[in-house]
Amino acid sequence: MAAKTRKKSIYVMYEGEREGAFLEHLSSYSNVRYNPQPCNGGSANQIVTNGIKYSNRDVNVYVFFDEDFKSKPGYTISDETLEGLSNSWNIDRHTLKGRAYRDLQTLNTSFRNPILIVSYPQSIEGFLLRLMSIPLKDLENKTTQQLKHTIASYLDKTLLCNEDNEKLHYYDSMIIKYMNEIEKLQQNEPKNKKHRQSLESKIIEFKHRKSKVQFMRFLSEKLPLKLIVDKRADILEMDLLLKAFGL
Repeated sequence: MAAKTRKKSIYVMYEGEREGAFLEHLSSYSNVRYNPQPCNGGSANQIVTNGIKYSNRDVNVYVFFDEDFKSKPGYTISDETLEGLSNSWNIDRHTLKGRAYRDLQTLNTSFRNPILIVSYPQSIEGFLLRLMSIPLKDLENKTTQQLKHTIASYLDKTLLCNEDNEKLHYYDSMIIKYMNEIEKLQQNEPKNKKHRQSLESKIIEFKHRKSKVQFMRFLSEKLPLKLIVDKRADILEMDLLLKAFGL
């Protein structure tokens, strides 16, 4: 009997829902075993630290986060974490300090774990707009909120299919169901905070699922694989992600 071929695996630490959705979009084209490691909106420091912790695994480990963390007090990469990164990469720690986040990976010439992929300008939204052929120079001076607003304008124009609408209808029905349960709970068990919190968490989850439906349709229409591949020569970060997924 022929030996089974071991499927390539990757681990990806990432920041938020849109990063997760984009990675899922890439994974849909790939045969690589994708192990998502969401950090639930954590800081750059937390995300990179998690990447360092996974670095000794016998697989490639990627860290995917936004550039704008560097301008947010309390969310930046600490000196201690930079030192851990320099140890993982086997380079002088002084070469990392003060570097723009988008430039850090260029110092990792041996592509040791963790491999950093920084969305810029500012955020995942800026990164996606670059993939949509909007010149970097036209995006550099925009704030994260302005970039989000631009992406929102594309989302508003995205047409959903019947399957998408069925999902949205179901999610809306579940949100209404849990909202009604909360209302009954307030009348019958006003002090049952734990149950209320559980119901509120479910409502938040279904709202996130609703947002994801529209965002995934947007990715499918505006950023199919062929268009993404055409951008790999111009956008290093995209080339790294494509290679990660064996594309």
